[in-house]
Parts: sequence; structure tokens; C-alpha cells
Amino acid sequence: MKKPLKYWSLFFLLASLEGGFALFVLLRIPSDLANSIILGLSAARFGMVAALFGMVIALVWLGALAWRKPLWREKYLDPANFPKASAALTRLSALAALLTASGLFLLRYYDPERLMPVFLRAQPLLLYIAVLTFQLTLWLLLLRYGFHLQAFRERMGIYRNAGIALIVLLLLMGIVTITRIGLIPDSAYWAETGVALQGWQVGLAILAGLFTLLLSLQKPVDQDKRIDILFAVLLWGIAVGSWLSVPLDVLENSFYAPYAYPLGQSLPYSDAGFYDYLSQGLLLGNGFLAKIPPRPLYIVFLAGLHALFGVRYDLIIMGQTLVLAFFPVVLYLLGKKLHSRAAGVTVALLAIFRELTSILISSNTRVSNSKMMLTDVPTALILSLVVLLVIQWLERKDRQPLGALVAGGGFGLLLLLRTQSMLILPFIFLIALLVFLPHWKQWVMAILIFMLGVTVSVGPWLLHNARLTGKLTFDDPQQLALLSSQYSFDENLNLDAFDHETESLSNNLAEFAIKNPGFVAGFISNHFMATEIGGLMALPLLEPFNGLRAPINLYWVNWDGHLTASNLLLMIFYLALIAVGLGAAWHRLRWLGLMPLVFNLGYALANGLARFSGWRYDLPVDWIAYFYFGIGVVELLLGIALLFGADTARPKTRVKKDSSLLPKSLWTRAAFIIAGFILVGFSPSIMETSIPPHFENLSRDALITQMAGLKNNALDVQSFAAEPDAVIFSGRLLFPRFYRSGAGLASANPWPSYEARDISRMGFLLINKNARHVILPMKKMPAEFPNAVDVIVLGCQRDGYVEAWMLGFVDAGETVVSEAALTDCSQ
Repeated sequence: MKKPLKYWSLFFLLASLEGGFALFVLLRIPSDLANSIILGLSAARFGMVAALFGMVIALVWLGALAWRKPLWREKYLDPANFPKASAALTRLSALAALLTASGLFLLRYYDPERLMPVFLRAQPLLLYIAVLTFQLTLWLLLLRYGFHLQAFRERMGIYRNAGIALIVLLLLMGIVTITRIGLIPDSAYWAETGVALQGWQVGLAILAGLFTLLLSLQKPVDQDKRIDILFAVLLWGIAVGSWLSVPLDVLENSFYAPYAYPLGQSLPYSDAGFYDYLSQGLLLGNGFLAKIPPRPLYIVFLAGLHALFGVRYDLIIMGQTLVLAFFPVVLYLLGKKLHSRAAGVTVALLAIFRELTSILISSNTRVSNSKMMLTDVPTALILSLVVLLVIQWLERKDRQPLGALVAGGGFGLLLLLRTQSMLILPFIFLIALLVFLPHWKQWVMAILIFMLGVTVSVGPWLLHNARLTGKLTFDDPQQLALLSSQYSFDENLNLDAFDHETESLSNNLAEFAIKNPGFVAGFISNHFMATEIGGLMALPLLEPFNGLRAPINLYWVNWDGHLTASNLLLMIFYLALIAVGLGAAWHRLRWLGLMPLVFNLGYALANGLARFSGWRYDLPVDWIAYFYFGIGVVELLLGIALLFGADTARPKTRVKKDSSLLPKSLWTRAAFIIAGFILVGFSPSIMETSIPPHFENLSRDALITQMAGLKNNALDVQSFAAEPDAVIFSGRLLFPRFYRSGAGLASANPWPSYEARDISRMGFLLINKNARHVILPMKKMPAEFPNAVDVIVLGCQRDGYVEAWMLGFVDAGETVVSEAALTDCSQ
């Protein structure tokens, strides 16, 4: 312990040389003659020079004293003589290093335009203090605890596993670099990668993980569930608070929730609008409007939010956020299961920060986040939860079958959000087999129980669809047509090319693949690798950062697949940390430690087969890269702690074997679990059939009479309704938006009600037994216009939409007439 004391003089010498260099840099900064008081220096800079000079002199004196007087050195510089003081000094120096480095960062990036002059002058002194205190922290730790290479060697198994993983990852990186697979744009569909974390966010998450690690090393409480509850509540609160702190104004120019005027609020559009009006159609007692809607579980969820909050979209988004904020909580539990609480905290904060970034840039690029009515974040939540359930099931494989039942039921719910998740099943079966070997009979029984759970969740929906189509199918035929269209050379996204009544999707895909095996294998592998690359791109690259208050640099949107030399080295560094994370997870739980990766590979394969990838298509699984990255970082921090003698006597999780008899309540618990999943599976059908219709089934004549009876109506409704191509119908008016002549929503396939036209008009959707797009010509935007009200529309059927001649508001008893001088439908 005392042998390193003789190096105190070298420590002081190094510190004084660093101080001298900092002093030299400070003096080289051009002088501000207007504010100089002595030697061309301002008062502030003179103070910094004096402080640096004094520190250098003091360090030189201490170095000389430590060199020339060994007895003084051993008496006053040995931490063993002052254990409490040295411990306090260690903490204070670490805190000083952290605060000084943080201060430097804030001076540089909080408000560069205003604070840059201050930063340039303070940088030499503050940087020197940060380096000095960091060095002092490490030096004191070395003197107090020594350097324990043996303890570090005990974890060499992790690094051997990490080495194998890194070799595989580097080989894949080499293949991608040479072949460009995963980087070559596909003519059928190609999109940018998802949102990238900011560098400061990664640093903050790692810092929080480090604090958690240090606390756990001081007071191991690995089995205290109260600590996990505390962390879960804290992380959930941080997620809710940070995500909701961003006002809804951020959606003003977003794609999926642009602002609508004159309402002056965000309203859903495109896929988000589709899910939303289907959910509102459910509450009107009209079923799903679409024959077989996609994502039925999410539509039911939205219907529940509408039942609670009506059309208060601010409250609906709040309700959705309260649920989706459990995503980082699940990642925390996964991180703890596969490594430690520190890893869980790190990964959870990475997820929180990434979602926050996604929200902040909602109007700048295409994103899918918790403020939009899309299924991508909910799918990520359910998928991560299923990963956790599957791990817990296989971890306790010899105890009771309820784990398999719950995991299977959860996977079934995942299928009700994203059908393509079905391709994850073979990967789960394979990992389960590797865990159960050589007891393959137990494996078969466990898989059967797992599939029972899947069946009770999805069975009700399959029966619902079979009743409508005569076939067991998850999705609407249009979804099948979409997939079929991707297996062609030039008719991609052409839904008319597939007839679900006479053609078989599997036969079509197989026939095209057999005729063109190289082409199909090419786009499958291309989109598969694109999904994996998209996950890596969630970690930040070395790109310009203009400050904390400046617009976020969306460098990934225009990324062409090439990396600069510095970013290539950074990516290799990321891969090394991910490899360490994989090695640590394998060391702790063997095959189960790879379960998140297994789900990622299965989902990426589904993306490849569907010929889609990028941003929202990757989002349900693109957290896997930063998940193992977070574990890898904490594992390295733990390794450093071991070098300084940290005690890591935390229990290791292993698959437990328990041949005890099953509890008598097993069948009761199983029955409740099955009943619960059946109830959730039936919930779409229950809502579809149990809510009475809101609108009466009125005849055309009855609607004409009702329209004619509304006040402020002096026009001849009967005469216009008699015109050829005139239509009249009632329903719920949704998503009204006013556009001036020539304006509209920019989109590849805009809704007809919002498409750019050569007239000023109000566009909206009207739902009853089906959904119709309607425009009402208006010369000026009205001061106000209602949303989600019952109306009667009398107008002319056009190509894909209805041009309203008169709009009647049923509850208000008023009408609004087209300002296009429309007299008949021939115009």
C-alpha cells in the first residue's frame, strides 16, 4: 500500500507541468485592451492567471517536498493515516471534476452566441481543474485500495465472449462495407434511419448509470424489490415529465399530426388519422368501418381514451404518454435482469432521451413518437415486455408452466399490434430448445403451453376475421395485397394487382421467389441489414453540434451510408461496447442473455421479407443496439471498479431447478390467466358488437326533410337533392382543416379532403357506416369551425370525395352553404 507513495512527487510534477501549459494557453488568448487593467489583462483574466500561477507554484513546492522529505510524505500523504479525510477528499475531487467538466460543457453549448467569449477565456483554467481533480481521484483510489488485476482477471470470461462477439460484428461490418448490403436504396421502399441520440444525452445516461453502480457497490441490495419499485417509479416519472414537458405546438408541421385551422390544434392524419377515426367509429356503434382493421388492439386502446376524454387530444396524448412511459421501465427491468441495476438505469435513460429527441423534432422530419397515434412505440413497449416474460419463463423452466402461458399470451397480444412479429416465433423455439436440452420432451410440453397462450390471445380475433372472410387471417386483404405488391419489379404498393378471393398470398410470394431467387434474397438481406444498421445509427455520430438551444442536427436524414474516418472508428468503438454487453449478458444468463437480440433478428427478418425498413419500421426493435451498448458501458465501469478493489459480491442469476410439486392453485391461476387473455383478445369484437348505433338508419327522403327543416336554410334542398350525382348522408364530422386555393397537405398520397386544389375550402372526414372525404368550398377561413359533431351533408359525388353544397349541423340546428356558386352537380 505504501510503495506508491514515492510517486507523489511525480504526480505533483505532472500536475505542475499541466498547469504551466494551461497558463501558457491562457496568456496566448488575445487581450481585450478596452477592459485591461494590468499587462493587457482584464480583471477576470488576471484573476485566472494569478490562480493558475499560484496553483503551479504550490504544486512545484509540494512535489519538491514529497521528493526531499520521505518521512513527511509518509506521514501526511498516506491516505491510511487519514482514512476519513482521504475518503472525503476522493469524493470531493470526483465531484469537482464532474462539476467543472459540466460547467465547461454548459459554457460552450448552452448559449454559444452569448457565452462563447467567456468559454474561450475560462477554458484553460476550468479544463485544467477538471483534469487535475480527475487525476487526483484516480490517484487517491489507487493509494487507498491498490490495483487488483486478479479481481479483473476473474471476469476475463466476459471479455473472451465479447471478443468472439466483436469478431462477428466486425466481419459483418466488413461485409456491409464491401458489398454495401443494407445501404443500397431499394426502388420498392427506402427510408432514412430512426432518430439518433444526442451525445450529451448518452453521457448523462452513462453518468447516471455510474452513480447507480457506485451506490450498489457501497450497499449491495440486489434482492430488495423495493429498490426496483423505487427505480421504476422514478424512471416512469422522468419519462412522463420530460415527454409531456414538450408542448403540443411541436406537432404543428408534423406529418402524422399537423395543425388544423381554424381549430388551431394538432389533429391526426394519414395512418394516425386512420387509427383514430376507426376508434371513434367503434364508439359510434358502427364497428371498425374497415372490414378487418390492422392493429385492432391499438384501435381499442384509442377508443378507450376517446371514451374517457372525448376529442380533447391534449388529454388523449397525455393518457397515451402515461402508458407508453412504461417502455423505459421495462428496459430497466430487462437491463437489471441481464446485468445490473446500473445497466437498467443507463438503458432506460437512453430510451427516455431518444423519445424526447423524437418529440422535439416532430415538425422537422418524419418521426413516430408518443405524441402521435401510431403503433410503433406501443409495439416497442409490448415487444420489450414479451422479451422479459420469455426470459422469466425460461429462467424458471423447471418450476411451473404458468410462465410459458403468460409469455405466450403476451406474444399473442404483440401479434395483435404487429402481425409480422410472427417470424420471431421460430427464434424463440430455438432458444427454448437450447435452454431445455437434453430434456427435449419438456421443451415440447413447454412450447405447447406457450402456444396455448398465443392461441387464447389471438384466437378470438382469428375467429372474428374468419366469420367475415371465411379464412383464418390476421389482416385485412388490403394488407395482404400490400405485401404481395412488394414481390414484383415495378408494381410496388399497387394494391389492385392482388385479388384475395381468387389468389393465395403464399403461392404468389413463393412463385415469384422461385422464379427470381437472387432478386428476392437481395432485397430481403438488404432490408434485414438496413434494420440492423438503423439500430446502430441510434447512437450518435461525430457531427456538428450547435448548442443545447439550437435546432437539432438531423444528420441521419440525409446520411448516404458512408462514414468519415473518425465516425468509422467511433462505430468500431460502439461495436466493441455492444460486444462487451453481449458477452456480459451471455455470462450472466447464457442463451437467455441473447433474447433481446433474438427478437431483434426475427423482427428484422420480417422487415426484410416485407421489403420495408427505416425509421418507424425499425422502431419496435432498434433499441436493441443501445440496450447492449448500455450494458457494455456499465460492464466496463464495473471492471474499472474491480481494478480498484470494489466488492462485487452480487448474486448471479442462473436457471433454477426445482422439482417440487406444483401448487394446488395452479389450475385456478391458469384459468384466470387464460380468461384474462381471452377477454383482451375478444375486446375488439366486444366493442364492435356491444355499442348501439349512434345514428338512426334514416332514408334519403328523411335526411332531405331533416336538412330542409334546419334554421337559416332558405334554399331549395329538395331541388338540389334531385340533381343527378347528388348525395346526402349524415355522420360525425372529423378533422376539419381549411386550405386556401392551391394549398393542401403535402404527401405522396394525400387524403382527397386535404389534397391541393384550385379553390379555397374546408376539408374534413365524415364517418358513419363508412368514411367519406368531404370538401366545403369557402372563400375565407371561418373564425371557428366545430370538430366531432353530427352533421348532414348534401352535395355532389366527385372522384374520391364529395363536394358539399350544404352542411347541416344537427345539434346546433344551423346550415352552412358552399361559396362556390354551385347550382347542380354538372358543374
